[in-house]
Parts: sequence; structure tokens; C-alpha cells
Amino acid sequence: MSQPICKITDLIFTRFELVDLDKQKEFMNHFGCQLAHETDNSIFFKGSGSNPYIYVASKGDQNRCIGMAYKVNAFEDLQKLSSNLNVEIVDNEEPGGGKKVTLIDPEGLEIEIYYGMNEMKPEIKTSPKLNTGNSTERIKSNSPNAGDRVNELQRIGQASDEWQLEDDKWVYNLRTSVKRVGHTAINCKDAKESIRWYSENLGLLVTNYIMGPDGSDHMGAFMRADTGDTPADHHILNNVQFPGEGDFAPYGHAGYEVSGSVDDLMAGHHHLKSVDKYPHEWGIGRHLLGSQMYDYWRDSYGFTHEHWTDGDFLDSSHPPEKTPFRDTIMAQYGPFAPSSFGVSVPNDQLEEVRKNPRLDQVVAMVEKGEIPMNPEENK
Repeated sequence: MSQPICKITDLIFTRFELVDLDKQKEFMNHFGCQLAHETDNSIFFKGSGSNPYIYVASKGDQNRCIGMAYKVNAFEDLQKLSSNLNVEIVDNEEPGGGKKVTLIDPEGLEIEIYYGMNEMKPEIKTSPKLNTGNSTERIKSNSPNAGDRVNELQRIGQASDEWQLEDDKWVYNLRTSVKRVGHTAINCKDAKESIRWYSENLGLLVTNYIMGPDGSDHMGAFMRADTGDTPADHHILNNVQFPGEGDFAPYGHAGYEVSGSVDDLMAGHHHLKSVDKYPHEWGIGRHLLGSQMYDYWRDSYGFTHEHWTDGDFLDSSHPPEKTPFRDTIMAQYGPFAPSSFGVSVPNDQLEEVRKNPRLDQVVAMVEKGEIPMNPEENK
């Protein structure tokens, strides 16, 4: 492959248009993000990491994902994008400063590329020590190591005091702490074209090609940033083309890493579950591709957001792998994915969408040849 125009290094934020920002402010607070900046028409939420914000929404006439924003490490990268793709370099007039260009990907999403945005000092959260079976052997032989917990009780937050009665309902008040947005998943009309566009323009590397049972690789990919010898997340983008017929909005989900460990993810799950305002989408489980533990929730408008922890890191030497379609759906463990997963629909339509076969049932139909895998077969 020829050299890409540039190589992005990080995902900064996702951008949405929403009809009611107050409802989304409430969700993002429950989800574990912090309000970083607010105007009459926009909200900016941050995590505990170095990016000044990780989620942006502006008030508008409809509910939609506008796009994503990525970082480059050199102003020259913006100049290359400007000259090769005929886009203008402009000042970022929103919080954080810096310069940017805006591209349009094959699905019509706005892809903003930033250089020189101000960064924050990340908050460092210490993960609790976990005693395992190996810890027990060391402790009982009176030879514990520094990672073993002895004379130190395990308490998460305020322990059982996190449970409080609110209007005769028990609510778990400890929320997760989101660190950053690590990846997005998008639905593609032409997965090969999407893979080409992100490879040639933004320098993304394919970690996994999603293969059909016939050996074709047109179903999509998991792609990561090319940061050379520095390890990057297993994927910064998952571009997938659903089998069979259907016209889906581009946004599938965004994945937010929690600041702590599994306990942080579990706290977020029980907080959102006990608040009982938002639909739970999928989880808790552990993915195969990326390996992270996951928990997916829908916001007030039906857009899916993921809490995750303990993901894989790969440097640029890791070769692409050919992965069967089933591995994108069938987790290492966890519940089956509902038919609504990856589909952005208003929450009042969710019950109707979930009457369709679950995604594990779709996998079975694909492997039996009951659903056409090649998009040309649907014409």
C-alpha cells in the first residue's frame, strides 16, 4: 500500500446534534463524564484523561451523530490533508484551541482532524489490589508480594452506603469515572470503500478483517492508529457492513474506557441500572476482538455508548488477521447481543426492533447460508 496522506494518533471526541441538551447532560453525568464547557447551544463533556473533552453535542432540529474528531502530531499533516483533499485549515473556535481540517467520510460523517489542541493533566486513579488464587498461596506461605492485599479490606467507594433510598427506590450512587473515548463503530454501505478511505487518508491499520463464510472480506474491519513502536488500542474504528438487506444510520456506538478497573465498570452498571432511566443494550461480558470487558447503554435518544476496560494494545508490527463474522458478535463470555445492537433508533422503537432475531441467531443463519453475504446478491 502507498503511504497514507497522514497518520492520526488518537480519537479526541464524538460530535452530535440533539433537540434537547438538558436530557443529554443528565445522561452523560450518570454515564460518568464531567461537564467541561457549556454554551446556550452546545455542551462539552470530558473524562479524566488528557483530552479537553470527549463528547460534544449542539442543539438542532434532529437527533444524529455528526461525526468524530481525531488528533495528529504535526501541523504538516494538516497541510498534507489540505493540499491533497482540497480542504481548508481553520482555527478551532471551540474550547481547546488548535487548528483543524474537516473531511467527509464515505458514510457522510464529518471527520475533524486537529493539531495543537490544548491537553489537560490526566487524573491518575489507582486500581484496587485483587487477591487471586495465586495470592492465597503466597499469603498462606507467609510470602506475599507487593500486589497482594493483607490487612487491607476491599471497599469500593463508600461500600454499602452507596445504596440510598430515593422515593422508596434503592439507588446505587457510585458512578463510574470515564477516562476517554477510545473507539467508534460505524455502519457502512460499502465496507471495502470505508477501509480504503480510512487507510489512505488517516493511515489506519487493519487489525482484523471481518470475513464471511465464503472467505470474502467485504464485511468490514477493526482498524487501529499507526503509532509505530508505540502500542495503540486494538481498534480506534470498527467499520462494518451488516449482512442482508437494511439501511442503517452510520453511528453504531462509541466506546469509553473507564478510569479504574472492573469494579469501576461494575459500579457504572449498577448505578445506571438502579437509576432506571436508560435502556441497557448489551453486557456485561468480555469481547473477543479487543478483549475488553464491556457494558453498553442507550442514552435518551437511542444512541449507544459503551463502558469498557482491559483492552488489547498492539504496535504497528502486528499483522492483520482474517477473522470470521461470528467473532465480532460471539463474545468470550456474556449474554447474547440483541438485534438492536449497532442500530441507532429512538427508544420508543426499541421493543419493536428487538422482535427481530438476536445477533447470535443472525450468525447462525449466516453460517447456514440463509442470509446472503455478498451485497451484490441483495440487488
